[in-house]
Amino acid sequence: YAIEAVVIKMNIDTDIQWAAWDGIRKFEAKNHDYLQGQIGNPEGPEKPNKKFYDPRVWLRASEQSAVERLGEAFADLKSTNQLQ
Repeated sequence: YAIEAVVIKMNIDTDIQWAAWDGIRKFEAKNHDYLQGQIGNPEGPEKPNKKFYDPRVWLRASEQSAVERLGEAFADLKSTNQLQ
């Protein structure tokens, strides 16, 4: 009833922090073999790994995970597609 009455407080800070961390954790787990050195991975001993350890790549995974969690919160609060 609280959501329908527009009387609700939802603290999602901790959830967003966990989601951001979880995005990095999953990225590392998925790309573990590519994150062991600058050169050398499952594709070959001389293959570079820059596209995996570049902070922009794993920070993007963190951001995407946080955005997904925010989407869940917006849906829970029935606040999606309200500004159309």
